[in-house]
Amino acid sequence: MSLKRLAKESFVYGLSGYLSKSISIFLLPLYTAVLTTEDYGILDLLSTIVVVSSFLIISGTDTAVGYYYFRKEYAGDRPVIIISSLYARLLFSLAGFLIIAFGAPYISHLIFGKDLSLFVVITGFSIVFQSLHSFLFNLLRFEFRVWLYTILSSASVLINILLTIYYVLILHQGVYGALMAQAISYGLIFVFTLLYVFKRYGHKYSHLWVKKILSYGFPLIGTGVAVWVLNSTDRYFIAHYNDLSAVGIYAVGAKLGAIVGIFGGALQMAWGPYSMDIQYEENAKEIYSKVYQLYFLLNIVLVFAISMFSIDILKVFTQPNFYAARAVVPFLCTSVFLSSAFFIVVIGINITKKLQHTIWITVISAAVNIGMNFLLTPYFGPVGAAFCIMFANFLIFLLTYLIAQKYYPVDYKHKKILALLIPAAVIMFIAYYFNMTLYPRIIVSAIFFAGSAYYIYASYKDSREFKSLLDKIRTVKHKDPE
Repeated sequence: MSLKRLAKESFVYGLSGYLSKSISIFLLPLYTAVLTTEDYGILDLLSTIVVVSSFLIISGTDTAVGYYYFRKEYAGDRPVIIISSLYARLLFSLAGFLIIAFGAPYISHLIFGKDLSLFVVITGFSIVFQSLHSFLFNLLRFEFRVWLYTILSSASVLINILLTIYYVLILHQGVYGALMAQAISYGLIFVFTLLYVFKRYGHKYSHLWVKKILSYGFPLIGTGVAVWVLNSTDRYFIAHYNDLSAVGIYAVGAKLGAIVGIFGGALQMAWGPYSMDIQYEENAKEIYSKVYQLYFLLNIVLVFAISMFSIDILKVFTQPNFYAARAVVPFLCTSVFLSSAFFIVVIGINITKKLQHTIWITVISAAVNIGMNFLLTPYFGPVGAAFCIMFANFLIFLLTYLIAQKYYPVDYKHKKILALLIPAAVIMFIAYYFNMTLYPRIIVSAIFFAGSAYYIYASYKDSREFKSLLDKIRTVKHKDPE
């Protein structure tokens, strides 16, 4: 087991994320020409319903299945673990849909202040389908079937995009069309999941295994809801203190922030099964430390690049009424970066089964986020909300790190990270504060990128993995031509 495998699987997982995010960005000119900022705001707020409902439906079972799936003593029970978890997921999905469908008018007036019940009901269907979408892709990660994962997820994204083009750009059905496209694409994966799982694992169900899985996962429901509060309430504060158009502008800024999630999400997909699988190896902590360091160093450079050129990206891919999103990009990029970093440091809590700590950590962070939004969003609007979510994700990362270190200490070597983080933060602050023009930003950024590349190279040139890579390059270089 080596970092080479983690890098390979992260790359493969990243292919689907890259396709999804890049296509989404390239379609922005078309979407922003057809959808108004208010339409974007409505879609973004509906997406928050999907997130919180998914947390409640999943009920921590994905984490529980992952834990038992990789325990050596339960290897023979994997089929019944998977099937029992699937049945539980279907039952919770149906219950969630019924609640949303019957409560659609109330939910609509509560969120939007007007009757958009049809949109809420369609979102309810997407929630049911999406619950098995996540079930399938988590299962493929556990099975290390990375290429099948990438093919299916890329196909799902492509179908969603084609349907969106058809409904939104061709039929001009706006928010309704975007929601229908999402529901249909998730629905196709829903059907495939049932066929795949039943064929591969049979139909054997165990009530005892359901109790075990739920017992392990239920403590995470509070964590999941708190995470939703943490990552979604900013939209509601913006809608309340500003309007739906401000939410739409904020959502476009979040799309640029999501670019950071391509790398973080790809590593996260590979990291979960990988980190649990290597826990028994002698050099496990050394690997955890290296992954942590490289994750931070590469993400600092990525956040810097997107933030420094955010206005230029917006000018290329959006309309002028969305340019104000530039102001929230640095905060949202950093927030996404910290959110993904949580999944690296939480390994110590997962291994030692101290999951109860994740509840109070996320609850405290969510409460801090809400309190700060009351103070900052009325005066600073979307920028205030973006700063709040960034600070809250930093808090959840910091507290998780401290607790994980208590039970499973790992030497992460933070001095290497701070040496790159501090100059990046200073340069970004100066560029935004003085509204630096394009050419000075290009020059400063080029210097920073060159310095970062040399620093990362100098830091890891003596590592075993780097030397192995150089040996392979030399072998190819000096290979005699046939």
